[in-house]
Amino acid sequence: MKFHHSSGAIAFLLATPLVTSLSVGIAPSSAATIAGSAAAVTIDNFSHTPTDTGTSTNTNTQTIANSGSVISEADADAVFISNCHELLAANLSQSKVPGDGNNYSGLAQSQAAVIGDFFIDAEETFSFNFQTFITLLTSVDNQKSERARANGSISFWVINAVTNILLDSFQFAIGLDSSSGFYANAFVSNSFKPTQINFNFLAEGSAATSLLYTSGVYSRTFNSATNLTLVEVKNNIAQAEAEAEAVPEPSTVLGTAIFLGLFFRQRKQKKKMSEVKSKV
Repeated sequence: MKFHHSSGAIAFLLATPLVTSLSVGIAPSSAATIAGSAAAVTIDNFSHTPTDTGTSTNTNTQTIANSGSVISEADADAVFISNCHELLAANLSQSKVPGDGNNYSGLAQSQAAVIGDFFIDAEETFSFNFQTFITLLTSVDNQKSERARANGSISFWVINAVTNILLDSFQFAIGLDSSSGFYANAFVSNSFKPTQINFNFLAEGSAATSLLYTSGVYSRTFNSATNLTLVEVKNNIAQAEAEAEAVPEPSTVLGTAIFLGLFFRQRKQKKKMSEVKSKV
């Protein structure tokens, strides 16, 4: 996993609000089986300018095809622009697996994250606005011999950068399975205040689609001076299979828990290197 410092990718920012393009990207095709998961997040109206920013993207695909064809596609992009008048962070990720035939399996995983460090003085309020989108699709031609699964999750964490203590979080996940149906779960701490939540679910025959949109505000006042780290990370997984082959299990390298572990380890190493340089 690589952490990159943000650059002025204005073209990417213009593309992130186009949620319809995410839906079109995983729309049903002539394939007998298809699974798709896509998500986008924008964060703006920051009360404070970050002292440091970063982004992270990761993708993983696997395919097995004996008497059929399958394609696994995964894409992820992220940007955190802090050198203009209006601060803005945005990212998107998309996973898609179309397949056809009698004996195949495919897996696609994508992850995108944005990271920002902030210094909040005593009695100041740290705040920002956010918008999130997740869209899922599953479709099979034969429910007895084919299976499609799609999952998507988005997580926000506000962390004390000195103690690594989690102060606030906003996490939700949705999933579609052509065999077992739909599921959803969420957790929202008090400082996150969703102002709009829209959910659409449509099932027709052996195909199902879902779209979850949320918008809201984060706001918290700190009694003492605090160094904060804001992390937003999303994961999208699509799996499709026909008959004999088992779809590979999702790799934990893209999991949010693993992401946080790598994130804190990198920050710790960075801090040690800074301390060594200061002594030289």
